[in-house]
Amino acid sequence: MKKDTKKCLAKFIKFVNDELNINDPFKVILSKKRTDDLKTYAYYQPSTGLIKVYTKNRGLADILRSVAHELIHHQQNQQGLLNRPHPDIGGKIEDDANSIAGQFVKKFGYMNPDLLIYDKSE
Repeated sequence: MKKDTKKCLAKFIKFVNDELNINDPFKVILSKKRTDDLKTYAYYQPSTGLIKVYTKNRGLADILRSVAHELIHHQQNQQGLLNRPHPDIGGKIEDDANSIAGQFVKKFGYMNPDLLIYDKSE
């Protein structure tokens, strides 16, 4: 991963952390390889705060969206919202993580136009 991309990710993680006011520790791991626990694009482990994101052949905006999505789950866990059953597809927990993650990527992109997260001319 390019040095500029790593800087952007670090800046984005701090941005999302500040927006969500996360207090519980977490760790984000970026992976170019699939593993037993990373069969989709991203994974969150509530018991440890571990977030893994698959990066191979993905655009930066898509990676950032996955990071934000899982950090939103971390916030939901911090608030006790993941202590009860919820659907993996749809439902308030997933819908909130999806919509808010997209908002964060867009807001971050507008705040940091030099990072070229996505082409705004399209």
